[in-house]
Amino acid sequence: MVDSIKAVNSLTKAKDVKEIVLAKEIEETDKKEATKAKKTEEKEKTDEVNVRSSYAYDRITIQNKVKEYIENLKKTHDYPYVVSELTKYLDLFKVDDFMKKYPNITTESEFHTIMYNETVKYL
Repeated sequence: MVDSIKAVNSLTKAKDVKEIVLAKEIEETDKKEATKAKKTEEKEKTDEVNVRSSYAYDRITIQNKVKEYIENLKKTHDYPYVVSELTKYLDLFKVDDFMKKYPNITTESEFHTIMYNETVKYL
């Protein structure tokens, strides 16, 4: 067996071995660069998502969402007392006070959580 390995080694030239080693090194560097590129693309995508979601809702958006939320509650809880209380809440709702109390609402889930906490006493 050792003789056969020596025979194979003697047949291959040193130049061929160097070319093989260089080709492997090139493949490894290409793989490393590809993984770096993927990581930077993923980071850029997450940065874009974070930038988009970091903006707080504006005044008009909050007003529309609150009105929509209250109307949905009126539909789902169709009791006269509950409907009247929710109507009062909507009539007395002040967007500026709401925005002072909750200044950084950036996602739909945050908004729904806040609205639940605000309106649970009426249900």
